[in-house]
Amino acid sequence: MMERELIGRNLSLQDDNGEDIHTVKEVEVKLTTETLDIVRARRMTKTKQLTGYEIPVKIVMSKLESRLRYRLLEDFKAGKTMFLARITGGLEDRITGNTEKVLITGVHIHGEMDILIAKIDDNNGIDITLEGTATDFDFVEKFPDYMWE
Repeated sequence: MMERELIGRNLSLQDDNGEDIHTVKEVEVKLTTETLDIVRARRMTKTKQLTGYEIPVKIVMSKLESRLRYRLLEDFKAGKTMFLARITGGLEDRITGNTEKVLITGVHIHGEMDILIAKIDDNNGIDITLEGTATDFDFVEKFPDYMWE
């Protein structure tokens, strides 16, 4: 199997209507399962039964996307759930140009959020990191099967 060089493309936060509102530098999505221990009566072997799952999401954006920080902080102070409607984007194979597109919906921000990082002697870009949980994740477009042969 040939080694692939994959790069994130067109990563953005969108409103309910699918309009881009913020550019995203990096997205990390995991699937975390919840299980219950089960013991099989005949053999007394132990196994696990899937009882649920959650989809933790980490989003990294440029400090230039300050409008989102302002909105999320206002929501938090008003006692509202910090919520992002949609995140879209994908991966592109730099060799073949093939793409995989994803849609992440219903992201509730409940982890730590960088709201201010200031350094008097350093003006390098500072990234904003948000963490939360999505309600759904879908592959809207998949890589072709021949890529994995």
